[in-house]
Amino acid sequence: MSCIGTLIRIPIGTILGYIVMMGGIFAGLSAVMVFAGVDFCYDGDSWVASDRFCAVSLGVTAVAAFLGGFTAMRIGGTMAVVLVCVLAAGLGSLSALGMLGEADEIQLKDRPEQRPDDLGALQAAQWSENPNEWEWGNVAASLAGLAVGAAVGKGAPREPKRAKSKSRE
Repeated sequence: MSCIGTLIRIPIGTILGYIVMMGGIFAGLSAVMVFAGVDFCYDGDSWVASDRFCAVSLGVTAVAAFLGGFTAMRIGGTMAVVLVCVLAAGLGSLSALGMLGEADEIQLKDRPEQRPDDLGALQAAQWSENPNEWEWGNVAASLAGLAVGAAVGKGAPREPKRAKSKSRE
């Protein structure tokens, strides 16, 4: 791979790996909400995600991160995977530490006190609150999924190529 090819493939692999991971998480959790129902996803009448839903979200996150790590490795190589891991760990940690609080306040300002019966998946994702310990679990699940996906994307170690010997006749 040429130097220019590497410079192009790393950012593309990073961006696409992260998009695949986040898209997979969104699609997977939306499917859980639609098929399992709102009662499965929340504790009582609150906006707090239930432990059942949070446990399922760890699995969804790990599978989506696997796909993101695989994508990043196949397109951009190891450096793209490292960058996706930095993004996932950094943004996940900021969220778990509550450092995205101002964004959360803006996001929750239109949230009704009582959950509506006809709650859509996008609104649920936007207005839900996750217990802090599960947020750290999602960071760990994403990093584990990215690592396994990258390992599978890299493939089995190859035998080193041997130099061809020229026989003298």
